[in-house]
Amino acid sequence: MAKRLKVANPARCIGCYSCMMACARTWYDTISLKNSRINIQTRGGIETAYSMIVCHACVDPPCMRACPLGALTKRKGGGVTLNKEICDGCGNCIEACIVGAIHLDAEKKAVICKHCGVCTKFCPHDVLEMIEVEDSGELKVTDTSPVEDTSPESPTASHKELYGKKEPEVKK
Repeated sequence: MAKRLKVANPARCIGCYSCMMACARTWYDTISLKNSRINIQTRGGIETAYSMIVCHACVDPPCMRACPLGALTKRKGGGVTLNKEICDGCGNCIEACIVGAIHLDAEKKAVICKHCGVCTKFCPHDVLEMIEVEDSGELKVTDTSPVEDTSPESPTASHKELYGKKEPEVKK
C-alpha cells in the first residue's frame, strides 16, 4: 500500500517550521527553508492562520505532463518521482503545478515532495500525517459502515450536555 502526505489539522499550525527544517536536513543536509519540499507560509502576519503548501500527489500529475525531458515519472500512490540527472530547470513543472508545490533549488533543479513522511515526525502539533492510498492514488476505504448521528437533539442544547455533563438544576 502506498502512502502520501496529508494536511490533516491545518488550524493547529503555529509556524514553527520544524517540518520544513526536517525535510531540508534529510534531503539536502542543510537547515535552509529554501530546500524544503513543503512550504509553510503566513497569510499576512502573526495574527492570521498559516497555509501549508504541499504536493497533493495528483493521480494524473500535470507537472509530469509538462516536463519536456521526462525527468518526472508517476509515483505509486500518486504524485511524481524526480530524476535530477535529467532535470534542466526549465520550470515547466512549476507552472503546471496547480497548488504551487514545486520550486527550484540552488542548482536549478526541481524540488518536489517525495511523500516520505519525515516532516510528520517533526510536526509537534500533528498538522501533517501520512495516509494510506491505493497504488493508483485513490484513497483507501477502510470502513464503509454508516456513521452514528451524535448531534444534539436541539440546536440550542447546552454545550455542557454535548460533553456529557449536565448543568446542575437550580433549587427554588
